[in-house]
Amino acid sequence: MEKNMKYIVKGAGVLLVAAALIFSTVAVTAETVKEKMNPEFLRATGPSISVENEKTPATAGAIIFDQQPIPPDGSWIFMTSDAGAGYRVWDEYWELTEPICDIHWWGLSLVYPWANCDPEGMVFEIIFWDALLGNAVCTYQVSPTAIATGQFYSGFEMFYWETMLDPCCDLIPNGWVSIQSISSPNQCWLLWSGSEDGDLYCYQEGSTTPDGDTDAAFQLTAEGEPAYPDINCDPVGLNFGTASPGATVTAQIYVCNGGDAGSYLNWYVDTAAVPAWGTWTFSPAGGTGVAEGDCDIIDVTCVLTEEKGDYTGEITVYNADDATDYCKLDTSVSVPRARTHSVIWNLFEQFPALYQILEIIFGA
Repeated sequence: MEKNMKYIVKGAGVLLVAAALIFSTVAVTAETVKEKMNPEFLRATGPSISVENEKTPATAGAIIFDQQPIPPDGSWIFMTSDAGAGYRVWDEYWELTEPICDIHWWGLSLVYPWANCDPEGMVFEIIFWDALLGNAVCTYQVSPTAIATGQFYSGFEMFYWETMLDPCCDLIPNGWVSIQSISSPNQCWLLWSGSEDGDLYCYQEGSTTPDGDTDAAFQLTAEGEPAYPDINCDPVGLNFGTASPGATVTAQIYVCNGGDAGSYLNWYVDTAAVPAWGTWTFSPAGGTGVAEGDCDIIDVTCVLTEEKGDYTGEITVYNADDATDYCKLDTSVSVPRARTHSVIWNLFEQFPALYQILEIIFGA
């Protein structure tokens, strides 16, 4: 297990978050509660529940513009930018000297009245506008994986999205960008995180007061090589030793991303190609967004269905985005012969004199 020590296991982070939620007290003023019910934004001034994430997402190319999100203990704001809700947030950038080939942004995934919402499958429309905010120059519709940041704002976890732009967007060194959620299987809204790094102005289309005194958190990068994940797996206890027919045996698999910095691994277990000598359960059987250096843990359960024999087989875990990147893990079990008693042997046990009578009859 030495190999595992270089990885950070996500399950531990979940426990830390749960502990923070149980033992932390959040001070919320009456004004803050009122603002939470405003569909245009979610705003508060710390203190706030926060679990810091030591990993800062890496970029695919050189950073050419950067506005970082306001931390949980600051005077933060998240602005609704969702087509169904009728809001779209725009923010400025300036003095670019290279084409925009990649964009990163931060925000919450919520439903109104404010509650957590699974961001899986959210689709975003990204538009780059000219400096006059009159002409759309580049438009993209993307559905990247949401990456949990480990930072919490009054109990809501902030997510991070990143997508490469194909083709890159050029010819607008000074302009605006809008990012808006346009569909979601769970009806989630994007609430785009505020930032204090720009000119302290953004525009929220659809708002009763569209001129904002903050910026939106996003990062633009130039052309560069994409960051690729690399699946690594460490089995714990998959060689089950000796077990009886019908027994339930358990193990674990660590699924880790040993790829490039800034990469994220999506994975799944090939549950259709498991050894036939047992009934297998994997929890979970797949996962998304495993950052470089992090791991997911699979709890493996197998109910043995075969009788006497020595059995071997393989479990395969795939990188969901690259079928050539996978782990094949050996598994085995030894099932001894179960002790059986024939009807005659049972009679001998119940009537010991019967054996002596048979000896006399057959001259044994």
